[in-house]
Amino acid sequence: MTSGGRSNGRGTEAGFSLLELLTVIAIIFILSGMAIINISGALPGQQSASGLNAAVAVFRQGRDTAIAQRRSFQLVIPASTTNQIGLERLEIGGGFTTLPVVTLPEPAQFGLDASITTPPESGLPTCPGGLCFGGTPTQTWLSDGTFVDASSQPLNAVIYVVVPGNPGSQRAFTVLGTTGRIRTYRWTGSGWVLQ
Repeated sequence: MTSGGRSNGRGTEAGFSLLELLTVIAIIFILSGMAIINISGALPGQQSASGLNAAVAVFRQGRDTAIAQRRSFQLVIPASTTNQIGLERLEIGGGFTTLPVVTLPEPAQFGLDASITTPPESGLPTCPGGLCFGGTPTQTWLSDGTFVDASSQPLNAVIYVVVPGNPGSQRAFTVLGTTGRIRTYRWTGSGWVLQ
């Protein structure tokens, strides 16, 4: 019986049963686990991409500053390093000014995973150290933006960045010597694609 529109029955109480709450919690745990697995699988790729961006920034700075200051800039690779790169401005009359060395974000480093044997563009080298300049010991940007070797010949290069032990994290960029143009690539597991 109702009085004033109210019901005396207990069947109208609102709320969730214990079984419904446990089901929702189980679904949340499953989705959280899937998200953690996806994030941990993508993390090496993100770390390698950060390393690639840091190295590309040094190369762009070398070219752009050489043009802006009408001076030659030389690439500096500290001895016994796998994750540092820098620049030196060659001064008029001799000498040079060293710019701060850039360290790639950990754990990214220069290198090419041993399972990858093809370069991102035909005619470019692959090398385990990741800094592939065709054997020349000196790399310089001239004041017109060209990237040259020790004999002032245009130098095409490819730089590889990887998180060791993660071939899927492999990244690379190429430098066209005559223009200094940079193109970035990502390894898909079966080939290179432009980024």
